[in-house]
Amino acid sequence: MAPSPSSSNALLERVLARVEELEARVTELETENAAKDARIAELEADNAQLRKDNTRLREENAQIKAENAQLRRSLGLDSTNSSQPPSTDKPWKKKPAPRSLRERSGNKPGKQPGDPGTTLCQRADPDRVIDHYPPVCGGCEAPLRAARPAGVRACQVFDLPEPAGLEVTEHRYHRLRCSCGHTTAAPTVPGAAAPACYGPRIAAVGAYLTSAHHLPVERTAEIMGDLLAARVSTGWLAGLARRAHTLLEGFDAAVRQAITASPVVHADETGARAAGAGHWVHVAGTGALTCYDLHPKRGREAMDAFGILPSLDGVPVTDALGSYTAYGEAHQLCCAHLLRELNALIEFEPDHAAWAKNMKDVLLGARDLVAQARSAGRTALSGEEWAGIGHRYGRVIAFAKAGPHHALIRRLDERRADYLRFAANFAVPFTNNAAERDLRMVKLQVKVSGGWRTLDGARYFCRLRSFISTARKQHHAAMDKLAELFAGNVWIPSTT
Repeated sequence: MAPSPSSSNALLERVLARVEELEARVTELETENAAKDARIAELEADNAQLRKDNTRLREENAQIKAENAQLRRSLGLDSTNSSQPPSTDKPWKKKPAPRSLRERSGNKPGKQPGDPGTTLCQRADPDRVIDHYPPVCGGCEAPLRAARPAGVRACQVFDLPEPAGLEVTEHRYHRLRCSCGHTTAAPTVPGAAAPACYGPRIAAVGAYLTSAHHLPVERTAEIMGDLLAARVSTGWLAGLARRAHTLLEGFDAAVRQAITASPVVHADETGARAAGAGHWVHVAGTGALTCYDLHPKRGREAMDAFGILPSLDGVPVTDALGSYTAYGEAHQLCCAHLLRELNALIEFEPDHAAWAKNMKDVLLGARDLVAQARSAGRTALSGEEWAGIGHRYGRVIAFAKAGPHHALIRRLDERRADYLRFAANFAVPFTNNAAERDLRMVKLQVKVSGGWRTLDGARYFCRLRSFISTARKQHHAAMDKLAELFAGNVWIPSTT
């Protein structure tokens, strides 16, 4: 039987209602999916932002770590692990264990057996004798005017005489008239041409105190007045360096020529202020000679102007400043500088500590081997000894190259011959300490006075200091040579 129209309509209505219900559900699901997609997109954006923030934080953390390491390194640097002088070590900082390159002598502190010492002994010819007699007898208290001598005990007192002031010598230059009618005057003595002038000894004292001991002119004038009763002016003291600079022209030329011809020359430089600006004091020297120069630059321009290194015949001993590589065929780089660099790696950079320790052992072992060979009277290492040093050095370099990169590894590799030349040539020293000792007095001058007010004053100091240092190296009393200088007898040093 066919369905009635009413039942068909009801069925259709139910179907349409179901369709509408399903369409509503689809719309609802689409809305939910859209919300989920939006949430997913939001989460993905958040995740991307978090990843970006994480990357930035990692970079900032790495930068902070690097800055922290650099700060720790800077605060930890001292004279044992850098080129800083011992005078810059902080007094409140815990002193590191001594790492001196000096070898222990094994001697106890104090005077050594066989050393004559400097004991004060009596003189057979005292300048003055004062006799002391007892006035009365110590037993019966009777006067001793008629008593017989029973012995004497001599006690000598060594002391300075009371300052009597300056000794004045008058030079009278007479004129004589010959029978021919011509009048001739006596020749003038050097240093005694003016109506009144100071002599060479007092000039030597002034120059000695200001240039050898770096005293300011005002304090020097005070000391000379108190100790010598010599009341000199600060202006006269300040002019002594200029006088010496003129008198020492021949000395300066001779010393420069002698250093240039030396087989081994130490060279270094240090910063200073002159005429209100930064300058560099350069030094070149040997065990017997010293020469200083001043220049506004540190590098090759200044070294060329100095004039010693460009004409050098021997081996320059220097630090690792690149400008020095332009001079000479063979070099010796200062191993004391290198050891301090290695100490810094050991203390502050754990990734490089292992090979740095090994390199220290190689260098110190080579130094000790050379010292033992010298003690035995030998003039060179054996082929086997030299090959052993090179082999150990090469193994350390290979080990270092296998780890993180460091600029020092490359320098050690490229300049290994310049670091080990002291072992190949016994005339070449292990360190450049000689030049650093020469510059120490310049740093003391800068520390006392802060620098020089004029460029001329700085140059006067450099030449006079060259003279004093050279005299001391050749075992002369600086005071005596200064007195000869101001008397017109300029000392030209031995070149050996």
